[in-house]
Amino acid sequence: MNMTDMKNEQETSVFLTDGQAKQTLGDFYRSVAQMAGHEEREDTMYDCCKILVSANVQEAIIQAYQEENPGIKMESIIALLAIGGPKMNAELGQNEVKIQPGFIRTKNAE
Repeated sequence: MNMTDMKNEQETSVFLTDGQAKQTLGDFYRSVAQMAGHEEREDTMYDCCKILVSANVQEAIIQAYQEENPGIKMESIIALLAIGGPKMNAELGQNEVKIQPGFIRTKNAE
């Protein structure tokens, strides 16, 4: 399987509404990509190592999981974010997300 980068060669910042920030990861990644001008296709993939979020965005993602899964342990959410979540960057502004080159990728079968 070969992966190629989409047309996102420069680092890009987007600013989310509170509602856009408060989503579970799959929906969150799709929303961010859409705000950056990408139209998702069946072969679109997102690289969670290539996206940075402000502290309040990370907290909103945690809240989305808590609301979607009442009773979920915080340790489970933290583990999920450690494996597949965006990295938090304390220098980013309120509701800011920074997309790095390679965040949006396409999967090509060979």
